[in-house]
Amino acid sequence: MITARAAASFDPQGRSVAAARAFVRDTLQGWGFSDIVDDAVVLTSELVTNAVVHAGTRAEVLCLRTEDGVRVEVADRYPERELPLQHPGERPYADPDRENGRGLMLCAALATRWGVEYTATHKHVWFRLDMPDRPVGTRSAGPVVPDQLLPLADSRVRVAVLQIDSAGTVSAWNEDAEIIFGHLASKAVGRPLAELAAWPQTPGTGTGIAEALRLSRWEGSYGIRGADGRVIPIYASHLRVRDAHGEPSIVCLLVHDDERALLQSPVRVPMDGGHLTEARPTDPFEIFIGSPAPDDLDGLLQRTVERARDLLDADSAFLLLATDDETELEVRATTGLPSTRQRFARVPVEAGTNRYGSARMPAVHEDLVVVPGAVPLLEATGMRSAITVPLKVEGRLTGSLGVAAEIPGRYSNDDALRLQFAADRIALAVESARLGELERLRRGSLSFLVEASDLLAGTLDRDQTLALMAQMTVPTLATWCAVYTIADQTSDPFLSYVLHEDEERIDGLKALLAQVSPPEPVRESGARPWPETS
Repeated sequence: MITARAAASFDPQGRSVAAARAFVRDTLQGWGFSDIVDDAVVLTSELVTNAVVHAGTRAEVLCLRTEDGVRVEVADRYPERELPLQHPGERPYADPDRENGRGLMLCAALATRWGVEYTATHKHVWFRLDMPDRPVGTRSAGPVVPDQLLPLADSRVRVAVLQIDSAGTVSAWNEDAEIIFGHLASKAVGRPLAELAAWPQTPGTGTGIAEALRLSRWEGSYGIRGADGRVIPIYASHLRVRDAHGEPSIVCLLVHDDERALLQSPVRVPMDGGHLTEARPTDPFEIFIGSPAPDDLDGLLQRTVERARDLLDADSAFLLLATDDETELEVRATTGLPSTRQRFARVPVEAGTNRYGSARMPAVHEDLVVVPGAVPLLEATGMRSAITVPLKVEGRLTGSLGVAAEIPGRYSNDDALRLQFAADRIALAVESARLGELERLRRGSLSFLVEASDLLAGTLDRDQTLALMAQMTVPTLATWCAVYTIADQTSDPFLSYVLHEDEERIDGLKALLAQVSPPEPVRESGARPWPETS
């Protein structure tokens, strides 16, 4: 049964994708569905991208709240668009290396149920996410302990309850807050919480107070300046809620720091079988990437750019890996960029003469039109502002992570610090996955060479040897292969064998190569470019 609904429409422009993500995130957090917000935002982002970027139509997003979860519908005005065909041997629904069509594959992977419905004027793609099962009754419990081991608390336990509005201003201040901090409610209400809080973190090295107030939940320690000017250490639990009119606010429960046991999440949690085990420490990498993390390099890089895009509500994101000599960066994962920005394209590490043109340093580009070429990957993409931060391991550049937006002046230094903080957490995991990929490629190359040697040593027939050479190359190393031979030192190379992975294209390839000058025979071994000639 549907208990609530929320709807919004988005114009066919790139920035609408970020707006749709924010709409779904705020709606689900307001409904108390924080457990499924991340999956819903990722799915909505892909489906709205398909509608406004690839189909080029207005997208209509509808969120339906049920007793068990949420149903999200994304409609566009391109009803003649069909489901991607699945060919034998291919992954279902979409190619993950392509920007369009991946939304349906994500639905199949993340959603409880999903589907596509057509009308005369609309196409509706919908998905359903059910809330995780929650046990009825006891959520957590601790063992029986002697009284002398119980946590200490004042004889009269007081819990300060504050409510903070969307602007970060105190809107409610209970009696216990007056007693603990000495500020009367009439003096505290209307003041920004940032004026009262002594926040411990340095920007860029931890969550700041403004960022904490935007999270659906937050728990930790900081200080509140009392009426006498001294800082009172407290332990707090924040919960972001939304009222009946849709206005968000934050409810804060605060106690003295030495009474944190009243609010602190249990360090021991009940597991299956009734046994208690220590809770696993929170891993900042898993917070950014999600758990479980992809076990392959391409999956890890794609998840990284999607999370970076969502982290800063960007229109696009990209990740490049450095070559061994650290002179070039190779495109390995993108989202929100044109398909022409293909994987494995390369850009220089040093794109300019100042520090903002180097991928070795974090940089905020306020307007790429003013400084063309500052981020070569973004040329002619419509992106106006960008952040790029390096991925470094033990001081060595291993890659670059960036986000971009279609409007100028979108990002600040604080945004760059947040992205750098995330990049620092994932750099080692990316490097480990990259080294694993290189090792697999090395082993694959050795296996290929052994197999090739065995096959070629098993025949003395010239024509069969030429065919084997081409068959070992296609499709393992290339899409097509042409083998040229020479009769003697004075004769020109002769086209002896042609193979294409698509057999229907072999004749056309032969005809094309007949019009092109053959490569010059060179005695030295090794790969070299074959310049195109007309």
